[in-house]
Amino acid sequence: AFVPFLVSCALVQAMLLWVHEASHFSLFEDRRRNDIWTDLFFAGPIGITVGAYRVKHSSHHAELGTAQDQDGYPYHIEVRGTRALALVMLRSLSGVLGLWLAKSKYVGSTVALPATAVSPRWIGPLVTVVFNAVLLGLCILSGRWYLYFLLWAYPIVAVAVALNIVRSIAEHQPEDFPRYRDGREVAMRPVARTTVPNWFEKWMLYQANFNYHVEHHLFPTVPRHNLGKLHRHLVAQGFYRQFPQALQRSGFAKFWQLARNRRYDDFSDAVGDAIQL
Repeated sequence: AFVPFLVSCALVQAMLLWVHEASHFSLFEDRRRNDIWTDLFFAGPIGITVGAYRVKHSSHHAELGTAQDQDGYPYHIEVRGTRALALVMLRSLSGVLGLWLAKSKYVGSTVALPATAVSPRWIGPLVTVVFNAVLLGLCILSGRWYLYFLLWAYPIVAVAVALNIVRSIAEHQPEDFPRYRDGREVAMRPVARTTVPNWFEKWMLYQANFNYHVEHHLFPTVPRHNLGKLHRHLVAQGFYRQFPQALQRSGFAKFWQLARNRRYDDFSDAVGDAIQL
């Protein structure tokens, strides 16, 4: 069952990344068609809508690294040290963080969608209910009801959240996060990194050319099929020679490096524990 589980996790990640692509109106020139198509085939089956995603994500490009980035929760998470890393993985893989996101990021955003939304707001929820009811029904009829939860619901509510945290931290968390001055945490530096991964990591984390993240932040309206060309142009013009820290080979490796980085440790965890004692 491991291989189907792995494929399902990669599929959910891909669907999320295509929702992201569509949030920039990059799938079709007609915006209404762009959103209806996305809600039908990518967003609806996994329980979200592209309109709700766009509400939060629009601030990510304008307010990267700040508290105003409403889509910035994944890279603002502290993962340095065994205890912090274990807590993050526990919260995400248990599904607790995923359920919180479903309520705060998608349900709330759907309610807040403007009346002039480019597609009918009922399409996404209807697809969610119908698709999942049919899938669950098929699993029950096959005598394996548990496969719905193991191979579909759990990857959505838990594994996808954990992988999103890994990818977002690798893309956006500075080496010196969190920084303190006079006992207070100071603002995060805005950071973006492009990844040139191996085939497995590309398949698992970076479908829809999401790995070209510097390029995407520089030119958010460039569609996914042109990001590779843009990346090669930046390489040829010496951009990454000037900013070598913006290019990495592996998101997993960068996440692990940041989780094990103690260079900027101010021992605040140890001090806090001592105060509590």
